[in-house]
Amino acid sequence: MIRYLLLLSFVIALSVSGAQLPTDKINASLQMLESDETLSDSKTLSLLLERYSPSVSLLHKRYRATTSEQKKIEEAFADAGIPPFFALIPYCESKFDPDAHGYGTAGLWQFTRQSARNFGLTVKKGNDERLDPERSTAAAIRYVKSLKRQFGSWYLADFAYGMGEGKLQQLIRRNGSKKLSVLLKDPHFPAGTKAHFAKTLLLQARIAAAKEEKE
Repeated sequence: MIRYLLLLSFVIALSVSGAQLPTDKINASLQMLESDETLSDSKTLSLLLERYSPSVSLLHKRYRATTSEQKKIEEAFADAGIPPFFALIPYCESKFDPDAHGYGTAGLWQFTRQSARNFGLTVKKGNDERLDPERSTAAAIRYVKSLKRQFGSWYLADFAYGMGEGKLQQLIRRNGSKKLSVLLKDPHFPAGTKAHFAKTLLLQARIAAAKEEKE
């Protein structure tokens, strides 16, 4: 009975949201992330986007409430030549809360202690630069650029950001492929990274749609 009610609530949520994926905007994001595949090439991604579509309204609300702070981050990433998709990561990782703490992670970008130190942040009692928006954003830029150099495409850089370099390397070796559609189907692909990727795509699409409405 409980399982039935959960399924029913999920179906209702989809119907309320319309469950109409902004395919053109999602495909534009995938192209910007250097995927040679579109949404039609990955049923797994389509299902993920449908699953997380109901949650994007809250993320967009938070985005609208942090416009001035977000603009600085967008400009920093643009100056570094990084797609705007990555500037939205804090909304899905920390709900854009500079003081957010997770399981061994902290700050807007939810850096682990070791990753933060690897990219120039001080992490010690009384001085945790993961909680400093400006310094942690600069470190995130360095990290994302290093992942791009290592894996060769922006979407793989995002996957590695979510799951770690070692885990992504294992997935690529096991599947013999770097294709988005192939990797997402792997049962060992972390659920948290799937959620991170889908929500960020949906948020970027919602932002683009809102801008179109204003024009």
